[in-house]
Amino acid sequence: MLRLRPPVLRRWWTDAVGLVVWASMTIVLVLWVRNGGVQDLTSGAASAINSLGRLSALFASDLLLLQVLAMARVPFIERSIGQDRLTRWHRWVGFTSIWLMVVHIVLQTIGYSMLDSWNVFYEFWSLVTTAPGMLIAFAGTALLIMVAVTSMRVARKKLRYESWHLLHLYAYLGAGLALPHQLWTGTDFLFSTWATVYWWGSYALVMLAVIVYRVIVPLRLSSRQRLRVTSVVPDGRGAVTITMNGPHLEELEVSAGQFFVFRFVTGPGWTRAHPLSLSAAPTTHGLRVTMGVTGDDGERIARMREGTRVMIEGPYGRLHPQVRTRPNLVLVGSGLGLAPLVALAQEAVLAGRLTNGPAIMIRRLRSSQDAPMQADVDHLVRIGALQVVDLVGPRSTSGTAWLPRKHGHMPGTEAVQRMVPNLASADVYVCGTGPWVEAVAADLHAAGVPKTALHAENFTW
Repeated sequence: MLRLRPPVLRRWWTDAVGLVVWASMTIVLVLWVRNGGVQDLTSGAASAINSLGRLSALFASDLLLLQVLAMARVPFIERSIGQDRLTRWHRWVGFTSIWLMVVHIVLQTIGYSMLDSWNVFYEFWSLVTTAPGMLIAFAGTALLIMVAVTSMRVARKKLRYESWHLLHLYAYLGAGLALPHQLWTGTDFLFSTWATVYWWGSYALVMLAVIVYRVIVPLRLSSRQRLRVTSVVPDGRGAVTITMNGPHLEELEVSAGQFFVFRFVTGPGWTRAHPLSLSAAPTTHGLRVTMGVTGDDGERIARMREGTRVMIEGPYGRLHPQVRTRPNLVLVGSGLGLAPLVALAQEAVLAGRLTNGPAIMIRRLRSSQDAPMQADVDHLVRIGALQVVDLVGPRSTSGTAWLPRKHGHMPGTEAVQRMVPNLASADVYVCGTGPWVEAVAADLHAAGVPKTALHAENFTW
């Protein structure tokens, strides 16, 4: 049994991604200025409103391309930013781009109605029905607004994951429908060769990234690995542990703490994607995940038979040992967020990286029966590789919300300092649901853990 190779992590990738984002926004602004955007601001009210409308459209288009690129799962972007930060960035960029589109529509309608001396509603109808490409652009904008509305937390709570995921894919269609209008009639897209090359090149690059990393690479990886389910075993209350193996596992570059997107080919519903973290250190012996079966699609997964084919995308995520900077290891998780943390503890044992004493694991559990992977935790404790601090019980409704009710009166910073005496020399990994992770991370920062030593990821879709 051999450990699998870890992914390559280059620390300058994060800076490179940020530089590309700011460079693209700067180019958009420069192109607008070169096309008379500033001069139009002083050429009367109608021209000024239209100029601002054009600028909002340009920024909306650029942000939309960046958003789609974030959805493309380009490996070096995932590894440098991390899924948690990338998800927050994706939401911010997505909502901002759609609001800018709405601003563009409103400003252009007002501006043209002033030039034509028409009612704004008649002007809007005329633009949508007569301007080249506008009707399909309006349909694309409506799709993007639908995606934004269904991505709001209130709406997401009422949707099954599969329904939300299907609706979310319409963002690709919405972006595609906006393209003809921009490239046929957008003066800022056509006024110079450089502008045309930039916009056509940007769309082509993003489309290529989506095709390559969301379609070609996953199909090639799945075809090469030929993973099959070797066992499905109940693990705690409402969860199962699934192990898989294939003939070419030694070729995978993956570390403990990372996740794949799995599709279990069991019949109807197999196309549904399941992002799952590895719950054991990856070795040539196999891959293992632990997932809840009380929610969407759980019954089908729990009934899987040995030999079921598995398709994969990944690995993704930055919650792995290569980001460690300190000698000690602290793992803080809730529920099935403990899965990658158990894998990280096992990986530390295999790699001999616990020379400064055992890792500390803080587990947030509703009850002792909800503890997943208990056998693995018990084994790590027996061999002296792990100390466990359990926080059991209903959550606190006052005071520190991430603690159980009986400890909620304690400030979060005091709680982490009591539970982790060596906090100043430790890397801390945190995994769980979104609000819980954010609350724990905030208290860890307040207790003195720097960003370079705090590695957080949540699995809230």
